[in-house]
Amino acid sequence: MTNISINKIEEAVYNLCVTANTNYPDNLYNIVYDKFVHCSNITEKYKLANILLNAKLANEKRRPLCQDTGQVLVFIELGQDCQIVDGSLKTAINKAVRRAYTDNYYRKSVVHNAIFNRENTLDNTPAIIYTDIVDGETIKIDLLVKGAGSENYSTLKTFSPSAKNTELFEYISQVIEAAGEKSCPPYVIGIGAGGTIESAALLSKKSFFTVDNSQEELTFIKELKAYLNKSFDNILDVKFLSTATHIASLPLAVTISCHSTRHASCILSSDNIVYTKNIAEFKEISCDSLNIPEIMTSDLEKMRLLKAGDKFLLTGDIYTARDAAHRKMYNEFVSKGLLPCDLKNKIVFYAGPCPATPSEIIGPVGPTTSARMDAYTDFMLKQGVFAFIGKGEREENAVSSIVDNNAKYFTLQGGIACLLANCVKNNDVIAYDELGTEAIRKLYVEKLPLTVNI
Repeated sequence: MTNISINKIEEAVYNLCVTANTNYPDNLYNIVYDKFVHCSNITEKYKLANILLNAKLANEKRRPLCQDTGQVLVFIELGQDCQIVDGSLKTAINKAVRRAYTDNYYRKSVVHNAIFNRENTLDNTPAIIYTDIVDGETIKIDLLVKGAGSENYSTLKTFSPSAKNTELFEYISQVIEAAGEKSCPPYVIGIGAGGTIESAALLSKKSFFTVDNSQEELTFIKELKAYLNKSFDNILDVKFLSTATHIASLPLAVTISCHSTRHASCILSSDNIVYTKNIAEFKEISCDSLNIPEIMTSDLEKMRLLKAGDKFLLTGDIYTARDAAHRKMYNEFVSKGLLPCDLKNKIVFYAGPCPATPSEIIGPVGPTTSARMDAYTDFMLKQGVFAFIGKGEREENAVSSIVDNNAKYFTLQGGIACLLANCVKNNDVIAYDELGTEAIRKLYVEKLPLTVNI
């Protein structure tokens, strides 16, 4: 029997949290770089260049690739011939996550309860922990950081066992179509099949790690890629795992991942920790300028003349507000008739940045999924808001309200939070400081690269 100290497990999980959040996996970097080299569309090439540059910047600064540093999922393969000593496995994992997210100024996004208490736990715990007992005398730890923008469009379905692959492929295609631009494409798709619904979903998450696929699974992946490539140009990679199931079932889960599948792995033995080396070799990136104009936030008339698809660089004051801030503003206005700040002719940025380090103006920052704020769009427009900045498509009612009020909706490339933080030159919390990342902030931005959606 081999003894493995709980202190070593805590050390490993801490380091995996840092690696997953700040390191772009080498295999994925190479896929993005290959698409960049062969891309002929200057707009798409520019977006791919931003992904590659953001990856390099995050690695150099040891700052998160994305402002949504997500929920932490920890997969433990515990060798049955080893014994954990000196403490509790669950306690050690959560302590490591708590320290990693606090020490490194990562965003804390976990709330106490999905329905009954949505107050932030303020330390990004509890982690989601899965444990398998396997042969051997080591412990393997796979750690996955999962943001909500892509997770919210992941889903599962139970098919008839007689379903053909094309039926499964069509369902997967529909899931990707529903994600649209909301989950930071280009995407990595994780597929899990078999067991019951929860095990299929678990397999779809595990597929993102290095796995030994069977020949049948590899053939499935090849055929699925060919099917998806007929309709989509925003798929980086497809991952797949399958297992046994009931004779009357065929559960299939689809996990959407943005262009950063943030994960890291290691193996612990009695005397050391061996981390999986998965660090990209960064290449020189050169991309032609889009030659887009700069517009000041005070020049509303010039922005009103912009049409869908137009690109511009925004300079001036904007205000961050997302889910909790919208809800709180609405409730306070209904009950007291008050707003925390004047919104007339303001631009509202749907964003929740990482905490800033002592040397930063703002932590990594980027757009959150705009559709979550659709229920408040009409209310915000009635308070005089001129424009919104976010990512992804809007619901029909929100689109109508924006058009009817002669307002605007601008989109910002997601998943390049380190790069976008460089556009922020001043950052002041002006309301709801108690909401942390969801506080209302007044930002002064320079040359924030936007696209007109509405």
